[in-house]
Amino acid sequence: MAREAKSRRRGKVLEAAIFEAVLKELVAAGYVKFSIEKVAAGAGTSKPVIYRRWPTRARLVRAALSADQPVLSFEAPNTGSVRGDVLAILRRFSEMAAELSPEVVFGLVSELLHEGDSSLFAEVHERSVKIIMEILTRGVGRGEIAAEKLTPRLAALPIDLVRHQLVLLQQPLSAQDVEEIVDRIFLPLVRADSAGGIELNARRRRAGRPPRTTLVRSDRDENGDLEHET
Repeated sequence: MAREAKSRRRGKVLEAAIFEAVLKELVAAGYVKFSIEKVAAGAGTSKPVIYRRWPTRARLVRAALSADQPVLSFEAPNTGSVRGDVLAILRRFSEMAAELSPEVVFGLVSELLHEGDSSLFAEVHERSVKIIMEILTRGVGRGEIAAEKLTPRLAALPIDLVRHQLVLLQQPLSAQDVEEIVDRIFLPLVRADSAGGIELNARRRRAGRPPRTTLVRSDRDENGDLEHET
């Protein structure tokens, strides 16, 4: 008995074992069939021990995911353009969603909302707006973004569109979806008038094509991208 008590895991060691078992159970069973009993067995503990700390499945899963992938814990990327920076942010969300699957995301979000716990959404919203505002501020300095477009509502738009697709539509986020959100929806709303031509010519140079001196708003380039007047 003394040896068993001595080897029993406690505190952070037990918490890490529980979180590891949660992640394994999510991969094996998904969210709807997620079993706290199996988590307890995998972590070498009991259901009452888990329930004392996390009274619901949703809170347990959220805690494990937050420990494994802190929400937007990374710094704002600096690729040299607003387009590149926002694409990097949304691709990160896409990767996280792909690792979890839409079923897990939807199940967790639904239960948290049912329980009245909106702290996860507040955390994601606050951090994402801060990061994208930083990106847009740099864009203003480069002449890419109109200064009057620096608003929290516009900064939240890309993440809101991602959340709509993952949570409400329960659809994965493809590379094409990410580019459409950035190129067709977000950038036209925040870009300075001349920035479209600047960005387009930069992309033409990267593709080995000469820059245009006059760009027509209704034209498309060789890749089918809309070209804007400068």
